[in-house]
Amino acid sequence: MDNKLYWKEYIIKKRKQMDLRHKESYWLLGRSFPLSVGNKRLLQKSIITPVWTYGFGLWDCASKSTNAIIQRCQTKIQRAIVDASWYVTNTMIHEVLGIPTVQEVIHARSVKHRMKLETHSKPLP
Repeated sequence: MDNKLYWKEYIIKKRKQMDLRHKESYWLLGRSFPLSVGNKRLLQKSIITPVWTYGFGLWDCASKSTNAIIQRCQTKIQRAIVDASWYVTNTMIHEVLGIPTVQEVIHARSVKHRMKLETHSKPLP
């Protein structure tokens, strides 16, 4: 965490961890491996997604440009999974794989957390 609560250093560390996991598992998630897209998607969700979602509640207040660092890495991995050409849009890849974008995950989890706080059985003092 930096002194202005930008979370940029932390997110860059997470990006490097995601890159490392992707390099380690590229032989499974790569373009040429004959595994089905569904299985590659499952591997991505179980190997790489937990890296950036761990501690997510703390840094979800980071700026959109900082969160875009994670989104770019996630998109790169998803393009390799589906073996997408350069002209296929990132939105289309997300729709095909059924994986939400980083901003959608941030919004959904913050709404869920807010609802949990509002419906909590014990009132605040």
